[in-house]
Amino acid sequence: MEWLNKNWDKAALMVAGLIAIILSVLFVLKARAYPENFELDVVEPDNTLEEPQVAKVQQARGFLDNENKWDLPIRGKEAPKPLPLFVSIPIVETSGSLIDMNDPNARQVRPPASNKWLLDNKLDYLDSAVMQQDIDGDEFSNEEEWDAKSNPRDPASHPPYTDKLHLLSRKQQSYILLFQTMPDDQRFQIRRVPSSAWPQPENFMMRAGETSSDNQFRVESVERKEGQNNLGITVDQSVLTITYLTTGETYKLTRGLEETIPTYYGEFEFELNGGSKFFVKKGDSFVLPVDPDTKYKLIDIQEQEAEISYEPEPGKEIKLKITPKN
Repeated sequence: MEWLNKNWDKAALMVAGLIAIILSVLFVLKARAYPENFELDVVEPDNTLEEPQVAKVQQARGFLDNENKWDLPIRGKEAPKPLPLFVSIPIVETSGSLIDMNDPNARQVRPPASNKWLLDNKLDYLDSAVMQQDIDGDEFSNEEEWDAKSNPRDPASHPPYTDKLHLLSRKQQSYILLFQTMPDDQRFQIRRVPSSAWPQPENFMMRAGETSSDNQFRVESVERKEGQNNLGITVDQSVLTITYLTTGETYKLTRGLEETIPTYYGEFEFELNGGSKFFVKKGDSFVLPVDPDTKYKLIDIQEQEAEISYEPEPGKEIKLKITPKN
């Protein structure tokens, strides 16, 4: 006891050392048992996947793709305009005034298009040249798409191709015939008079129902007539009816008188696909280079207007007027 009183500091140090040794032993023993306490079970890999929920994914995607709007609620009145959710209301300042693009009664920012049409098709209405742009590359401007009510962002949706077809001029070729004589009641002698389109003359000896050797006309019938010439002499003025096969029109040939039969051609310009010019004879069919499946027919041609037709479906004919380019 006396020793402890004199050497208490050494005794305390010895006790602390003993505690440290005991704790160290306990720590080592627990550390050695660590792998046993935390041993993991071996798990075989499972590579199977659950069936994807396609319908839910598509529904969620559709919700995100749609622009959700709600109408401004006014008690007892119709909502004046839709308001977009989660985005700012588009406001445009022009000429010192503010235009709410969602307000259907607001002034048009890019006439003739409505503000709603510009918004619905996500067009850059802040660009002053937006209506002259062609954002879908179909060679029709946004203004032309607006006029035709087509989709300016879909190249498969566009105005009719004939909107790009213009009349340049009308050309004429003359086919001149002369009913010369009748050797008998059944035969008729007809002469083709030289012209710029038919420089070589030719004589035809024909009967009713026969077609000329140049395949231009068919004899239909004859009407025997007599009349007096300018000298008062009675002469044969029989009239021969023919069909001009190029146009299907009928003409009357009076014996001894030349009959000029015009053949008209339209000169057209098509602006798409690099542009092209071509001639079409009245009564003939033609196609446009970007639309080879549609057959058009030139049914009439005047100086400042051509009339064409086509069948979008069997038995349904649509007629169009083609005019010079403005």
